[in-house]
Amino acid sequence: MKLLLVVCFLAVGTSVCAYAQGTLRVIDTAPNDVLNVREFPSTDSKIVGLIPPDGRGIASTGERNGNWVFVRYRKVEGWVSRRFVYPEAPPVRRGRSLDPDEGE
Repeated sequence: MKLLLVVCFLAVGTSVCAYAQGTLRVIDTAPNDVLNVREFPSTDSKIVGLIPPDGRGIASTGERNGNWVFVRYRKVEGWVSRRFVYPEAPPVRRGRSLDPDEGE
């Protein structure tokens, strides 16, 4: 039972930490729609910017308020619903030989 609790805690902690590091991408937004960036973490708050449905490279500051995440995208910063963003996968590194004598 204790092991199960530890595993659950680590899984939740990892997903929360992912929003605080790296970049995010937009998910679950229709191709003809946008993700609203808001002044405050509320759907009643003023929209200060828009992110396209295929938006990537959204910088998370790590600041959260409930289901809202504070982000920076191009020339705008504000709050977006966590439901519509997901951590981007890190770039895949390609392997190569570091030996200067090999392959020449």
